[in-house]
Formats: sequence, C-alpha cells, structure tokens
Amino acid sequence: MALAEDKGAIGRFRLFGIDIRINASWLVIAVLVAWSLATGALPEVYKGLSAGGYWLMAALVVLGLALSIIFHEVAHTLVARAFGMQVDRITLFLFGGVADLKTEPPSALSELLMAAAGPAFSLVASLALAVAAGVGQAAHATSAAAALAYLATLNFVLAIFNMTPAFPLDGGRVLRAILWMITRSADRATRIAASVSGVIALAMIGFGLAGVLLGHGVAGLWWVLIGFFLRTAVHGYDVDLKARRALEGVSPALAMTSPLETVPAAATLDEFVEGRVYGSRHKVYPVMLDGACVGTIEADAVLSVPRAAWATTTVGDICAPPPATIEAGRELDAAALLVRMREQGLNHMLVLDEGQLVGMVTLDDLLKLVDVELKFRPPPRLKAA
Repeated sequence: MALAEDKGAIGRFRLFGIDIRINASWLVIAVLVAWSLATGALPEVYKGLSAGGYWLMAALVVLGLALSIIFHEVAHTLVARAFGMQVDRITLFLFGGVADLKTEPPSALSELLMAAAGPAFSLVASLALAVAAGVGQAAHATSAAAALAYLATLNFVLAIFNMTPAFPLDGGRVLRAILWMITRSADRATRIAASVSGVIALAMIGFGLAGVLLGHGVAGLWWVLIGFFLRTAVHGYDVDLKARRALEGVSPALAMTSPLETVPAAATLDEFVEGRVYGSRHKVYPVMLDGACVGTIEADAVLSVPRAAWATTTVGDICAPPPATIEAGRELDAAALLVRMREQGLNHMLVLDEGQLVGMVTLDDLLKLVDVELKFRPPPRLKAA
C-alpha cells in the first residue's frame, strides 16, 4: 500500500532501518477500539473480571494490534527491498498501516511475493498467538490468555480482509500480479485490477448503506468509510501511475519554467511586487546575489511582512534557503524528478549546470507537462512482464 506524504505524524521510530510513523488518526481509532473492547466486546465474552481488568486487556489488544500491523507492513517492506524496490516509511493511520512504496515492482513475481508477505505474516502471527493463548489459559493467566486469543482472531481477520482484491489492499496487488502474469502486460493488468477494485468499493458502500438502513449504524458507516477510502485510493493510484508513465524518459528540461525570471536579493519587497508579482505572476522566483542563487522567494511570503515595511525590507531578508537541486544533462527523467520532489516535500527544484543556475522546475510545470504528454504523445507500448 502507498500513502501520500504524511503531515499528521505524532510519533516516529525506526525498525530495520525503516521510518515508522504514527498518524494522529491512528490514536483516535486506538482510543475508540480500546473503549469499545473494554466496555462492550470483552465483558460479553470474558465475564467476571473487574473494570480495570477489561481496560488492561483492551490496552494489551490495542498495543498488540499496532505491533501486528507494523510487522505486517515490515514483511511487505523487507520483501520489496529484496527485489530492489524503495520503501522508506511505514505509517499507522485510520484504516491500519501503509508501506510507502516509492518504485513500482520490477516484475509480476516480485509484486506477488511482496503483496503476499503481509497476509502470510498475519496468518503465522495468528497461529502463534493462538498457541500462546492456550499456554496462558493452561497456566491460569486468564486476562493475558484472553488478550492473546483476541489478538489471534484480529490477525486472522487482518490477513483475510487484506486479501480482498481491491487496491490498495494486498489482495488488489496479488490480483494485479496474477493478471500481469496472464496478460504479460503491467498496464493492462493495472487497468483490470483497478476496475475490479472500483466495483468492490461500490459494493462495500452499498453494503454499508444497507446496514445503516437496517439499524446497524456504526458497522454500516464503517463499511461506507472503507468503501470511499478504497475508491479514493484506487483513483489516486491510477492518476499517479498515469503521471509517472507519461513522464518516463522525458527530459526535465521540457518542464523548466520559461523564461526563468529571477529577482535581485537587494530588491525591496515593493520593487518585487511591482516588478515581478504583478508583471509575471509566477509563484516562486530564484533570488540572485553577485551572479549566484542564494535562495528562492514565493510571492505569498511578502504577505508575512507588514505592508509599511515593504519599502525597507529586501527580498534577500526574507528569501528561503535554496531548495534541493538537480544538474542539467543528468540521466534523471521527469518521472524520477516528480518522485524526488514528492519524497522531499518540495514544490520546486533548481536546475544547475556546473554550479550555475539555468532553470527551475515546479510541480505545476510537471503537471502541465503530464497533461501535454497524455494529450499529444502516442500511447506507449504495453509493457511485458
């Protein structure tokens, strides 16, 4: 699974060299799950415990679930890395966990093994937890045994649910890998899998709405949310894949802002607004001092300075440090540049030639280039496995 740049992380740590992030939405769902378990599900199944005992069991289950999801995604990541794919981050969020896959699988087999690794781990974990629960029950460790048994069930459900053949779930990638093997075309397999995912997402939404009408409010709404999440995710994946396909092999020079307009560091903000903001209406400008680029300034940055100070404040006073750069003429294509900008959270990059500024590429430029490539370039040949 893949997720866009996470800006709501409330905690992070590293495991096997992988950046693990906890999104604020996971904390919300963890509290709700713990409350639901401690006040409802657990007392119904395991009777006779104190309120504190139920809350302790609930806390153990939530912690164990978090670890289960993390190791589920770690399994994906380790297999992906074995095949040369780049995965730098795993995020816990509202609907579980995602491993942020930066590159597409190189073959159908690599995708199949990577996608199956997570559910396989969950099934093994479910069996191990069930055995541990039996040992705990025999040792009369009732609360611990109950928590382990519940975790065993959750891991089994996690494995089965993730094998639903819909993106971005693991089953969706397994389906695409199998279709890729059959059709020998990654693009055709993606289109078919995306269509299947859309149908499943609509079915989930319909099932959830029916549940709401029949009085199963919370459960029904949960299915509706999952359905909308899947529809949004598969659409985002399709758009992202089309963009990367359109930019593969395309020189970043075609996306460079032209003409490149710079602003002297010594220019006042009044001069900058009159001469550049009104004149050309670009969003960002390189800032030059003695022939060298010393930073960039976005038009909106001026608004952070009181208007009365525009006449005495220079662009150099408020410009941002130079962003990441690329060297002109390198083998980096526009698709790789788009991925790099997303990874680093940048909306523009400077293009240098032997240390001298020769251009700038913005995300807007890349998106416009995608539009042109999709409209006017001949469709690429379908890629074989």
